[in-house]
Amino acid sequence: MPSISPNLLASLQDHTKNIRNICVLAHVDHGKTTLSDCLISSNGIISPEMAGKLRYLDFLEDEQEREITMKASAISLLFQQPSTTTTTTTTTTNDKESFLINLIDSPGHVDFSSEVSTAVRITDGALVLVDAVEGVCIQTHAVLKQAYQEKVKPCLVLNKIDRLILELHMTPLEAYQHLSKIIEQVNVITGTLTSEEIILKESSEDYIESSDDSNLNFNENIGTEYYFSPQKGNVAFTTAFDGWGFTIKQFIDLCYKKTGIKKEILEKCLWGEYYYHPKEKKIYKSPKGNLMPMFVTFILNSVWEVVKTIVGTPEWIDRDRLDKMISVLNITVGARDLASKDQKIVLKSVLHAWLPLSEAVLSMVCDKLPDPIEGQARRMEKIFKPSKSLSTTTTTTTTTSSNQSNVELIEKQKQLLNDTITCNSSDDCEIVAYVAKVFAHNKRGGVQTSTIHRPVPPRRVQPSAVPSQNRQQQLHQDEKDIIKIDNMFISSAPTTSDSTTTTKTTTVSSSSITSTAKPLDLSTIPTGPIKSNNNDEEFIAVVRVFSGVLKKGKTVYVMGPRYDPMNPTHDVYKVEITHLYLLMGSSLEPIDKVPAGNVCGVGGGVGNLVLKSATISSSLMCPPISNMMFVSSPIVKVALEPENISDLPKLLHGLKLLNQADPLVEVYVQETGEHVIVASGELHLERCIRDLKESFAKINVHVSSPIVPFRETIITPTITTPTTSSTTTSSTTTTTAATITNNSGQQSPPLKDIITVKTANKKVSVKIRAIPLPKNITNLIEQRSQQLRDLFLGGKNTNKELSDNKITKREAEQAEREDFQKELEEELEKSGGDWKNEIKNIWSFGPRHIGPNLLLNHIPGYNLSPYWKHSLQRGIQKKLKKLQKQQQQQQQQQQQEEKEEIKEDEEDDEHKENEEEEIQEEEKEEEIENNEEENSNSEVGSIKLLDGDDKFKRISELDNSIVSGFQLATIAGPLCDEPMMGVCLIVEDIDIIREEGDQQNSDSYGPLSGQMISTVKEGCRMAFQIKPQRLMEALYLCEIQVTSTALGKMYSVLSSRRAQIQKEGVKEGTQIFCIQARLPVVESFGFSQQIMIKTSGAASTQLFFDNYWETIEQDPYYEPTTEEELEDNGVNIASLGNNIARQYMNMIRKRKGLFVEEKLVEHADKQRTLKKNK
Repeated sequence: MPSISPNLLASLQDHTKNIRNICVLAHVDHGKTTLSDCLISSNGIISPEMAGKLRYLDFLEDEQEREITMKASAISLLFQQPSTTTTTTTTTTNDKESFLINLIDSPGHVDFSSEVSTAVRITDGALVLVDAVEGVCIQTHAVLKQAYQEKVKPCLVLNKIDRLILELHMTPLEAYQHLSKIIEQVNVITGTLTSEEIILKESSEDYIESSDDSNLNFNENIGTEYYFSPQKGNVAFTTAFDGWGFTIKQFIDLCYKKTGIKKEILEKCLWGEYYYHPKEKKIYKSPKGNLMPMFVTFILNSVWEVVKTIVGTPEWIDRDRLDKMISVLNITVGARDLASKDQKIVLKSVLHAWLPLSEAVLSMVCDKLPDPIEGQARRMEKIFKPSKSLSTTTTTTTTTSSNQSNVELIEKQKQLLNDTITCNSSDDCEIVAYVAKVFAHNKRGGVQTSTIHRPVPPRRVQPSAVPSQNRQQQLHQDEKDIIKIDNMFISSAPTTSDSTTTTKTTTVSSSSITSTAKPLDLSTIPTGPIKSNNNDEEFIAVVRVFSGVLKKGKTVYVMGPRYDPMNPTHDVYKVEITHLYLLMGSSLEPIDKVPAGNVCGVGGGVGNLVLKSATISSSLMCPPISNMMFVSSPIVKVALEPENISDLPKLLHGLKLLNQADPLVEVYVQETGEHVIVASGELHLERCIRDLKESFAKINVHVSSPIVPFRETIITPTITTPTTSSTTTSSTTTTTAATITNNSGQQSPPLKDIITVKTANKKVSVKIRAIPLPKNITNLIEQRSQQLRDLFLGGKNTNKELSDNKITKREAEQAEREDFQKELEEELEKSGGDWKNEIKNIWSFGPRHIGPNLLLNHIPGYNLSPYWKHSLQRGIQKKLKKLQKQQQQQQQQQQQEEKEEIKEDEEDDEHKENEEEEIQEEEKEEEIENNEEENSNSEVGSIKLLDGDDKFKRISELDNSIVSGFQLATIAGPLCDEPMMGVCLIVEDIDIIREEGDQQNSDSYGPLSGQMISTVKEGCRMAFQIKPQRLMEALYLCEIQVTSTALGKMYSVLSSRRAQIQKEGVKEGTQIFCIQARLPVVESFGFSQQIMIKTSGAASTQLFFDNYWETIEQDPYYEPTTEEELEDNGVNIASLGNNIARQYMNMIRKRKGLFVEEKLVEHADKQRTLKKNK
């Protein structure tokens, strides 16, 4: 077939109903790229003989070397099929209807699952491939879930059918049973997903209030759309490497000629338990005699007969029988291929001529997958959310004009939503488009590169490596100085990333940098890009147009995920469209316009304004489209530094570009000044570092060993568990903890683990104890970390869905807080004991107010006072701080007024100086008494302590300091400065010495609030240390498929890396074993390569991180004491390598520069010379 011209493909973009935007999804090595090659060969872009070997869409060097897809790539294809309508359009030629297929090939490796998310977001349908031998694998489940969440309609393709004949030597009946089981397994996955949504909808209030008919229709639609069956025409059977495949539709005409049965009946009976009796010419629903299902009789028997005729006998082909088959099938086979002595070439040419794969798959795509109009109607209400709270948020404080503007904004957003749902492609319609990703592309055909220098904050806001006082100096440097991009790193310590975390971007003009603190007028929206760059590459944005028409010369706005239509001056850029491209794999074809419903590339510097994803619109009233959902989260972390220190600006520039281009990578600067990359896996990390070296920074860098996250926790002490951990830490902490523990033990014998700590001025004492947090509560908090971030840190949740009965955002947040509180109450009740009553005693979550640790308030009477509010009632911490500041200011004003009155009354007092001397003498005496009481470990007697409302009021003033101390303690534990997990810290009581007004806030030791932070922090660490301490490690979910011959070697590799086998079994009808195991992340580096070498390539592995943590049972401070322990473990258990927890702890402490207790020289002997000196 001749190659299709880009102009013809561009002309088809105007016919929305004849467009199909599809992506190819599958597990790794199930044949996605090979299938794409076969479809591409149908357009004459590559030769059919090279399909499956060339891997046209894998144009990166790494992809060709490793033979796996790493980056999602798109291509536009033409497909013509017989027209089913009588209307004459420009797309119908010679009774054939033309379709534009925008195909996106996505990776199958779990490390690149973010590329799958981008592909699913900009398409309407999906081809889900499953290997006919390996069956459903872990990534098959993941891609089906991603497609379901994005409301993408899938079709199933069972690939590598030839392996059932040539490798497993199955009969047609056995193959039918095997294929039906695979389809059933896929339907089980989709059935689980649909049932979960139905249950959630039925439990909602909207479902109860709505009519029964609509609910039944909703449930039926969900159940049928994601159900796969060859009868429905949404299942294809293919062998992509040989280029042949079929659906039931292709055999209906053949069966009709043989049997004379109506085609409508054949469509329903060619799959399933239907049996045809040739003599009676009847169809039975149950087996009768030796009859086989009709799918076997009419389809598989024919395919098997052709295959056995060609390859049934080694090195011999039955030419006469083959010629008869070719004449009966009425196909044309090339004489050269037919005369070949290679059986595989003959088989491929015959089956490709009889059952061309492109015709079977693309006809299924055009018939069963939705066009952009239907696809957008299914999903736009989920990803495009107008602001429903505008009309009620400012009704009491705004004027009539502002209310009118809010109403106009609401109406405009509703109109935009309707345009996107109907896929309005008129010229008058406002443009709404979504940038799913950006990729670097070389200059070609006069394309100019433009780059606007802007601070690009990462997904997690991190501390800057550039001091603030030096930034203003850098802004006045030469425009070519790359150090300006240091501002890409802004803000705080790293956290465990979340799949749905959004990015806060700031707006920077090319001529001047505008502070985000100052409001901008609409006329001052930054316009970019205006400054040329001499680089050989530019960022091309991959865009899906939902409404309107993108044209050259059109002015649009590029909006980040933090853009707010109510404040249209931040996170938005005004730009002119200068370059539009038709995506054709590794090449780009320039075009003039792109109507709604199409996927295209946008150049001219638009990609340089995008951080991972963005929304493009011609209206500032358009809300940003919700962010994509990622299956995996980054876990593997390394530190980078340039080989030549003078190349640091280039490294920073390269990290900025990498952060823009990769949807999932995280780039930031640690508090130590290290530049860190966080990737989702080892392979993803290698790809990022290679991109940094070769494309973005173009320098050599030093890469540290992987920095694997750990967690610190405590367990319930047992009789056999050694409690030596508190005696093996640093000497200062050990002595203090032991002394304080004894004091607290004398005061309250039932609670021997209470720690009592005092501030530096000895005026406040805090009693703290630590207990393990139940696992179910820990898991709940960990799963709801994003929800806690929105509720307590003020994170802007762009994906928040507002139901009809909760119009305002405040009501939605309140409902979300109540739902979380109910879930937490249920989990606390499940834990039993006193936990069910602790919901109102929660002081804070930590670290960073969202972590899986709790601070509880057990201060007697404080939880009943009006000053106490538990964490779930406080709301956003910023608002709480503002309220507390206002209260403090009011209290300070009252105190000043009281002081002035006291001074006026005391002006006439003649003995004021004598009274002051007496007060000072009394204070000195009190200090001496306090010191004597501390030395003798006696209780406080003569000192007056605050009690009642005065005490509670004072504690409420120190509330922020107590919470801050808890946050600092949980973010860096005492073992190796790793975050705590599953720890509950309880404040039993706080004693405050009564003081005069002048001495309440500060003294020689500094403000009391600062003293409280350090005191609570140290108290939490001490309470943690007197408990049995443990490390927690992250574990991958590992799926391995291996043949029976390499099973033993595979198990030896797993055991050497401390893997835990969870499931193991044999796939029915094959010799392939499927093993699921938990593999520690710290032991996973080099695992895939080692298992490939050991098993000689007979095993394939897939690692997936699902945020699973497990406690290492060994005590990092354990030392053998009894004779039996010494006999089993030796004198020094850590040096022998038996104490893995101690090794990990020392490894982390060395990396962080902390003290490590180890012997540098062991068993040293006196040096001896080889010969005597004469």
